[in-house]
Amino acid sequence: MSVLKKLLISFVLMCSITCSAKAAEKQELPICPNAQPIDIVYIHGAYETREAFDKSVRNVHDDMIKQIQSDPFMYKNLLDNGRKKIGEKEVIFFWADETKEDLKALEKALEYVKNVGSKIARFGRKTLSHLLHDAIWISKPVNYTPLLNNLLKVVNEEQAKGNQVILYGYSAGSLLASEYLTQKMPIIDINSIKYTDDNSYIGKYFAQTIEKHNFKPTCLDALKESKILFYTDNDEFVTNPDISYLKKEFPNLDKYTDKYCSPKDAVKGFVVFGAPLTIFESSASLVGTSSNKLFSMAIKYLVENDIFFLVVNYENDFIAMPLAAKPTYKSLQEAGNLGNIVPKGGFLYDASGIKCRTNVFSSHMAYWSNGKRFAKSIVKSYKDGYKYFYSIK
Repeated sequence: MSVLKKLLISFVLMCSITCSAKAAEKQELPICPNAQPIDIVYIHGAYETREAFDKSVRNVHDDMIKQIQSDPFMYKNLLDNGRKKIGEKEVIFFWADETKEDLKALEKALEYVKNVGSKIARFGRKTLSHLLHDAIWISKPVNYTPLLNNLLKVVNEEQAKGNQVILYGYSAGSLLASEYLTQKMPIIDINSIKYTDDNSYIGKYFAQTIEKHNFKPTCLDALKESKILFYTDNDEFVTNPDISYLKKEFPNLDKYTDKYCSPKDAVKGFVVFGAPLTIFESSASLVGTSSNKLFSMAIKYLVENDIFFLVVNYENDFIAMPLAAKPTYKSLQEAGNLGNIVPKGGFLYDASGIKCRTNVFSSHMAYWSNGKRFAKSIVKSYKDGYKYFYSIK
């Protein structure tokens, strides 16, 4: 090989290395030494063991840090130009141990048919029974309420360290994350409630008490735990008719808010994936129901407090379902039922149908098997969601 060819090859190689190095440098966005951590809290799905879930989370968390902190859009919007960072240590919220007693009855029932049908039928029966059991179990208020209180403790602990959190809810865990939004976030401004059409004694008392105390924004759990409000089987919220009880407890609403509601600015976002939300939350789309009003207030709160809510579902994941609606800021304004909305950067976005090179049998677990692809899906969904919600081309 001639000297000239060797020099030419060396030059090309040097250029390639230099270009690669410069490309890498562009991705290494600077993080402030005292950057505020945003910790990711991982909430598992159905039919899970602690050891298996710990392994799944470790398989994806480093990729979450790398992909989010190297993306210019998330670096600017979510991480405030490096003043915040994704927490190096993952936070795991495990709840399957709470279902042990209920699972005993399921295991007993499965014993009766353990040798019935083909091996595929037996495997499918056992797996589907556990999946459905945990998903249905966690959708019941009597079961998810104590879990939400435990999750609130985790959020409070992180806030006490000066950290914010993003709640990652997987499969059945997505139900718990979405319930945290509607039950624990302080989305209810009780001071804005008008009683112009309610001339009853209770209605007038409410109006007078609200005017006197100027309560801080509260959450549904605070109202339920205080017994100021009841939730009926007809999907309606009604005020406690016992006026003597109301006179005793209603003035103390802020104390219930402090105990049962998520602190302001503690939660930065929600990511739900492999999520069967529409199946379990279909009533939220029915106009006129209390669930619909609560969901609308939650969206308004997200938008006005710079909090994001992403639904990330792979295309072949047959368990995952999209939301019933895909709102934009413009559509919320035109709806008119939420009053004036002051946008601060928060948004809601459904990214169901993400391309994934897995078959229908493995797609529901594919979020954990390739952390880099999963993290990239979240980054893309965040960027697409923000631009779609605010109609930025």
